[in-house]
Amino acid sequence: MSLFGDETIEDDFEEGSDSVLLTPGKENGLQSPQQSNFFISHEEVENNILSLWNSGRMPHALIFNGIKGIGKATFAYRLARFILKESGATNSGGLFGDETAPEILDIPSDHTVFSKIASGGHPDLFTVSRPFDEKTGQFKNDIPVDDIRKVAPFLRKTSSDGGWRVVIIDDANLMNRNGQNALLKILEEPPKNALLILVTHGAGGLLPTIRSRCRFIPFNTLNEEALGTLLEKASEMSIMPGDKDVLMAMSEGSAGQAIELMNEGGIEAATILLGALGNISNMTENQIDTLALSYGKSGDKKIIEKFTFIIDWWLDTVINMAVHNETNRQIGVIEIARPKDHGLHSLLRLKEDIDNHIRTCLNGNLDKRYMIYKTLRMIQK
Repeated sequence: MSLFGDETIEDDFEEGSDSVLLTPGKENGLQSPQQSNFFISHEEVENNILSLWNSGRMPHALIFNGIKGIGKATFAYRLARFILKESGATNSGGLFGDETAPEILDIPSDHTVFSKIASGGHPDLFTVSRPFDEKTGQFKNDIPVDDIRKVAPFLRKTSSDGGWRVVIIDDANLMNRNGQNALLKILEEPPKNALLILVTHGAGGLLPTIRSRCRFIPFNTLNEEALGTLLEKASEMSIMPGDKDVLMAMSEGSAGQAIELMNEGGIEAATILLGALGNISNMTENQIDTLALSYGKSGDKKIIEKFTFIIDWWLDTVINMAVHNETNRQIGVIEIARPKDHGLHSLLRLKEDIDNHIRTCLNGNLDKRYMIYKTLRMIQK
């Protein structure tokens, strides 16, 4: 039996996107970024953007950069709603008449702008993200250039109510070279009263010429209080204190990662695998082969991703333990044991070798059971 059971895990989330955090229709108290009026953390970012808006210095393009699952896409829609409300013909505040400058980006969920954006029907908002491939049941690896080419005609149109137009490009770092060049042409001659928001999980994937024409906005990971609040809101049941500690540690400030671990048996799977790693020097070849089969027999992409994530997190943790000369570390219900006879330098080499091995197997579409088996054997030696 697989560590995750025999059932196929549904690919409910858009992998690689902040949309993994909030998904429409889920009975977890959270909604999609497009529909959510729930905001937590990133107050400094909000204050800085409000200062730009209230002083009339709003840039024509922003890059929201940070790790996955911390709410960048949610914040992008929050900002889009604010700008379309404040700049619209029905507005009487902010720069357009009222002396009182807005102090927050929030607008009521019963406002017309909010409902139009939530339903995907606002004429002055255009969104781009990776398309879903019905044949493979997966999201494509990049954003096609044809989708980016639709941005320019949208921006050439007159706003529906005389206000601004907003474009949100999620996973913008996954635009291919042609797509980035098409976007660059827009940035070289940006239209008036238009804002492009590029949501990225690694701005290094963008052309330097694009980055130089945008205001770079870094997003920090969520602090423990914010992460705990999101987990409580996302969970249908109370989280055991020991599990919560594990979620906090393994998510590394990403609510999206924490929620994925919390769902689909991730904590149980992490406990089993981390327990095996702590005793791996005593495991037989058959035991390692059985463990590899548990993860690799189905070839399920989500299970393989969980395995590689847990291994990567474990390696980072034992490296940190070596730095602090620790042999054991208790995290909630899980005890992490540093491999015997492994110092800092050997652990760093091990991490590099495993990274290269996993990358080679994934890029070459090699047998996943072999990938996992050899990874475990590399740790054992």
